[in-house]
Amino acid sequence: MSKILFITYENPFTRNSGDSIYTCNILEALSKLPYQLHMVYYDSNDKEPLVDHLNLKYFEKTEIVNFRKKSPLQFIFSANPGMIENRISKKFSTKVSKMLRGETYSYIFINHMKMFFTLPSILKGRKDAKLVYISHNVEYLLSKNLSIYNKSIFKKILYWQDAIKTKRYENKWIKHFDAVSAISEHDALYFKNAYKVKRIKVLRPIINMVNINGFPQKKKFNRIIIGGSFEWDPKKENLLMFLNSSNFHKLYEAGIELIIAGKAQHKFVEKINNRYKGVYMTGAIPSLTPYYQKAGIAIIPERLGGGFKLKVIEAALSKTAIIAIKGAITPCNFQEGLHFIEKNSFEELISEILRIQRNPEELDQMIGAAYKVADEEYTLDKLTGSLYQLMNFSN
Repeated sequence: MSKILFITYENPFTRNSGDSIYTCNILEALSKLPYQLHMVYYDSNDKEPLVDHLNLKYFEKTEIVNFRKKSPLQFIFSANPGMIENRISKKFSTKVSKMLRGETYSYIFINHMKMFFTLPSILKGRKDAKLVYISHNVEYLLSKNLSIYNKSIFKKILYWQDAIKTKRYENKWIKHFDAVSAISEHDALYFKNAYKVKRIKVLRPIINMVNINGFPQKKKFNRIIIGGSFEWDPKKENLLMFLNSSNFHKLYEAGIELIIAGKAQHKFVEKINNRYKGVYMTGAIPSLTPYYQKAGIAIIPERLGGGFKLKVIEAALSKTAIIAIKGAITPCNFQEGLHFIEKNSFEELISEILRIQRNPEELDQMIGAAYKVADEEYTLDKLTGSLYQLMNFSN
């Protein structure tokens, strides 16, 4: 049986972030194809560093490399982008070289730009293997966005210099791949235009919502939700920009409840719950499903940061209306005006929530259309088929 080498930055099976969920999606799809999977990864996942015995079923062979955190000063003074400098390791590259000498692979997958530092070793030892890049974002655009919208001058400078490094790094290495995947149409188009990628396919993520059929047909639109992880500083800043909007108090005055569901440090959770009326932040929870069951509207407040948001699928599958700040939902098969509402400012977004309270039935068609896209297009069968097409170099 032909073999695939899958190179990734940590054990993904905790599913404790959007990136790890997407990695699991890719691995699950690969497991449906007739290949043996080998993997090399860092033990850098704080929650669960090593792949457990249940998930080892995916792999014929796994190799682990010890991860060592680096000083933030190294990121600033390095010529490499921060995500590369944080991961780059001679030990890891040596491990990859050893695997390439001992095995013959049909495909080598590099999962995330974080692992591009392995490319010199791979290009030397790949033999006839096809090289596939599983992108999670256009990383240059992500860094650029963080620089543009950040209020801190210091952070603006940090993200801008990182964006320049990232652009240079992408330009240097993406051309070596035989195929590139993208998480959305927006990213696919950028890779084609900016880096002249010829073989590219959109691989859509999968979200498993538990007991969707148990969701109420008619939801209460005075219950709104923001879901996600709030451990990364830009995610916190997005949330705070929404909460500190000049008219945010009007939601409480109108009897509208906001649930903020997802991981966050305990102090941050306490701060939010003590400072804002009508708001409840959960902290880490086993599932978002019970909270989406009760919410009529999902807010996508990501002004800082880029890329496709898994919370869009979560909201669509739970038949929750989606309202986003402009630019938060990158161009994909969810379309503004048809599947979600988009507003230029947080004040306008809040005004829209208030307006909807008077005529919630006008969202029924939009909610149904978004659910249809998520239910039909964001599935394991679709992902497996798209991955097969990406790997089928005979056509």
